[in-house]
Amino acid sequence: MTKKHNANTGWVLSQPTTAFLEKHPAGDVDEWRSLVARTAETATANGWSKAEVARRSGVAEGTFSQWLSGKYTGVLAPYNTMISQWLTNVEEAADMAAAIPESPGFVKTKVATEVLQTLMWAQMTPALVAVTLDAGVGKTTACRHYCATRPHAYMATISPSTKKVHGMLVELAEALDVSEHNPARLVRAIGRKLQRVGDGTLLIIDEAQNLEAESINQLRHFVDNNNCGVALVGNEDTAASFVRQQGRSVASRAQVLSRFDKRLRREGNRADDIRLFVNALGVEDGDCIKFLLGLGLKPGALRQIDRTVKLARMYAMGEGQPLALDHLKAAWKNRDLGDLQ
Repeated sequence: MTKKHNANTGWVLSQPTTAFLEKHPAGDVDEWRSLVARTAETATANGWSKAEVARRSGVAEGTFSQWLSGKYTGVLAPYNTMISQWLTNVEEAADMAAAIPESPGFVKTKVATEVLQTLMWAQMTPALVAVTLDAGVGKTTACRHYCATRPHAYMATISPSTKKVHGMLVELAEALDVSEHNPARLVRAIGRKLQRVGDGTLLIIDEAQNLEAESINQLRHFVDNNNCGVALVGNEDTAASFVRQQGRSVASRAQVLSRFDKRLRREGNRADDIRLFVNALGVEDGDCIKFLLGLGLKPGALRQIDRTVKLARMYAMGEGQPLALDHLKAAWKNRDLGDLQ
């Protein structure tokens, strides 16, 4: 038996055995050859091993190995059908993914500019700051851009399951690439990583509205003791949730809020930012722009525009037409956002 290397796929493909060729009808063998080539090409494009392909296609690994190598002497047609259907599903999914337009990269809106300035101030000072703006105005995108363009800037995202001090510390260790399995030493290890160097270190906490007050105090500990900046980024509840916690006295609540050195709460003219974002999306039709300006004033702001335009462009592509107002209206309606409609 000889083997040939498929230069386009990177897989080494075996020539079928004589027993394989004698056992199966010529039509099934021809289909098998085509399917083997497609399988190898698909697997290489996705970085899948043969075991992974077997798992994904639903064919037992031992059977798949014999099928692929041209040694299988059972009934060939059912496995050809299984692999063919799997390949079709993979290709259709890839076509759909390719058809979905990409979101625009970082857009320097007025809100984004204010967020970047606040983050830089926190890193250089250093300070504990809070960025509490409405959802969907570009806070997280601006923070990611900052981390991608500034040294010694790190970002961690807090969820309801990591709102307490220990859960938050574990999340920080992952974001900072800190390896310390002893809980008693975790704060010190994170502090060493955050210790101010050169132009300063900044730790950005996204979805900070999920944090408990004790976790905020732990973050302030890093600012005070490790001379680093910390930015809490979230929606308007980020600060309000700290003062609504049950069982806290007026003095205690005031102490929590007083620990912030700066808060960014004011938004500029949102319509200006919406126009910048719509322009970045490449929307030029006046009626479409007017419709999107209205969406941008709803909760979710730029996020609503981005997702609606993506769906609308898929509709337009399916009809072979340029993006139009009808596509946007249909996309917004079919997203079915209830009260936001």
